[in-house]
Amino acid sequence: MNRKMRLCGMAACAGSVFAVACADELSTLSSPTVPFKTLNDAPPWRDHAAAGSPFGDRSINVIVYDNVSSIFTSNNLSIGQCSHLLEDISFNPGPYGNSFSGTRTLTGMDCVYGVTGSAANFDLRFSFYRPSDVAFTGFSGPGTSMIAPGAIPYYVFTVSNLGPSCPGFTTRFGYIPFSSPFEVPTGDTGLMLDAAILEPGTPGTAPLTSTNLFQLNKTSTRVYFVFGSASGAVGPSFTGPQTAESLMPASNPARVGYTSALYGRDVNFDAVFTGSATASTSGTNELRYSGGAIQAGTQRMLGLAVGLVGAIPSPPAVAATSLNSGSGFLADGVSGVSGSLTTADKFKWYKFNTKFDIDYAQTTFMDIDTEGSQVPTAFALYTPDSNIFNISEGRGDGPDSSRPSDLDNHQMSFGVARRPGVGAGQQYSGQQGNLPAGEYYLAVALAGSGFGDGWNVLPTDPVTPKAFSINFNNNNQKTIAAPPAVSPSLDGGADLGILLGGSQATPEISVRARTVEFVRFSLTNPLPTTGMLNQSDESPLSDVTFMDITQPGSSVVGEWNFALYNNNGFLANGTSISYSGTGYNGNQGGGDGPYGCGGTFAQLSYGTAPSRGQTPLDPDQNTLGQPLNNQNGSTLNGDQYYMAVSLGDAYFANERWGARSTRGSSLAAVITVTSNNRGPSAGCPADFNGDGGVDDSDFNFFAKYYNDLINAAGDIDGSTDGLTDDSDFGAFVTAYDALVCF
Repeated sequence: MNRKMRLCGMAACAGSVFAVACADELSTLSSPTVPFKTLNDAPPWRDHAAAGSPFGDRSINVIVYDNVSSIFTSNNLSIGQCSHLLEDISFNPGPYGNSFSGTRTLTGMDCVYGVTGSAANFDLRFSFYRPSDVAFTGFSGPGTSMIAPGAIPYYVFTVSNLGPSCPGFTTRFGYIPFSSPFEVPTGDTGLMLDAAILEPGTPGTAPLTSTNLFQLNKTSTRVYFVFGSASGAVGPSFTGPQTAESLMPASNPARVGYTSALYGRDVNFDAVFTGSATASTSGTNELRYSGGAIQAGTQRMLGLAVGLVGAIPSPPAVAATSLNSGSGFLADGVSGVSGSLTTADKFKWYKFNTKFDIDYAQTTFMDIDTEGSQVPTAFALYTPDSNIFNISEGRGDGPDSSRPSDLDNHQMSFGVARRPGVGAGQQYSGQQGNLPAGEYYLAVALAGSGFGDGWNVLPTDPVTPKAFSINFNNNNQKTIAAPPAVSPSLDGGADLGILLGGSQATPEISVRARTVEFVRFSLTNPLPTTGMLNQSDESPLSDVTFMDITQPGSSVVGEWNFALYNNNGFLANGTSISYSGTGYNGNQGGGDGPYGCGGTFAQLSYGTAPSRGQTPLDPDQNTLGQPLNNQNGSTLNGDQYYMAVSLGDAYFANERWGARSTRGSSLAAVITVTSNNRGPSAGCPADFNGDGGVDDSDFNFFAKYYNDLINAAGDIDGSTDGLTDDSDFGAFVTAYDALVCF
């Protein structure tokens, strides 16, 4: 099975997400996927399975085992020179534990691995055995195989096409569906997982051997599985070989994602797990326990980082307070509800209906937030069949303005962009995509709480009563129009002002998970502008014939995307989107970067000038990309522009600065704009297009800057206050009356 989605990023990266494009949007995805859902990266099983349910409305998918998410917040480690593991997985105490009655049907899984050394291609194979088929100490005693002779796995799942993978990074391939759902043998509340890293192209039916287990980790490359999810057990200190019985105090059956301290490690690559009487953390002994020496009072017992998705019956609807107006739908405009969360009432349920789809095609929007709450408060939207539709993010006002955080108030935004944020909060720009017309349930709890399918809410205890507010702003009934879009907010250093000829670069800009950042600049002459004379002395002026946008110095593992919007929020022209791959090697799927792996840079190129050649390599690049030869159009209007910078699966609406991204990585971008544009001179700062006069063309630009106010491009009064205000207006009027620069 080919890769569904692979996230390559630092260990703090979030999990993968899936999305569907809005109408009137262009997407980097080549085929439709399941409705937009997010993964909430915290245990236990509250994550939403991104894989769509194959069972229609009769059942739902939930996480039935998960110790993947907590590796980014808890302990994690790799397991040395080995590509073959045997690990136990218990479904207790989760949804498939002892209390579950019915057939346990698994539908998908997740896993985490890493690479060191150099890039590598490889496959993963996961074989599922019954617990009764395995004994860690050797099925027939020490020195024998841990797996019973003749035992056959009841399901084998192969994930191929995983390379090249990036050395030095932890990779989570995200919840992906099995080739076909399969049933856990009746009576089993757990399984044994044989996890193998294979040489690429190994047939799924081929027996594991010393030649098809991944071998390069013995020399230049090591590919390894990651262990994560501390057990929570606090036991005695362990050093040296231990019996299975002595390790039991370090196991914690009450912990979600529980595994025993023991695991099998095929250290000699012979495809056999050899059992022994005692387990060790070092040497060549194949029966091992994880976490190294365990110190008393710590929580270090870890398990192979794996998540499993299973199907459960859809439960009946929960009791919820309706927020609908007399029309039977949520009222248009601004509305809200408030209340209090207590230890006895840790979360609350509400419901509402929308009359029309919330999307670009309908020019509709819906913003939901928790601004005004006593402490940061989270919420989740559910569909009537108990599936999570989306989970809020801490993008609102609060102390952690540098990134989405549970320290901030939470928000969701659907439909058309772009409305002002609250305080330091992000703008409401339709980050969550579409919201189809229908009924929705909303669960509200303190930030840090978990939300899962099946009406599952794992709330944080308020301890003392905490007041909350849920605020809506929408036009689902279309009785009001969407307000005019506001221009995108900018991070520090993201405003390049007027292009002055040559190259102008931003500092590093943090492009956060599921966020689009913008860079602003002014091209004060249309492309091309040729054969003009200076208004002051009629001398020939230089021609303006090109503008290129590149990103040397950006994170090389990012799959970058650009879109250029004009000052009115429309795409600059029909080719103002540059998807990943146009920058360096032109490969949409990646392949550039350190060691020949990672992501690809993007670029935009406009004008009529001869090719400017290829952008020089960064230190970590090894292939040049496409030349800068005006691929994005020969003409471009003079205007103030906003360029959207995004990662991965990006969506660009044609209007209202409608850009959003679904990528869960947080990486840094450096944007360079190179042109031969003429800008103002020191002696005539109001001559924005550098033609020796202050005329109507300059007035049009000043009007843009004056309307922005927070725009240094029109700061011509000598105050250098970074604003275009009334004092600058007076200075411009004086220059405009004079017309010609002297």
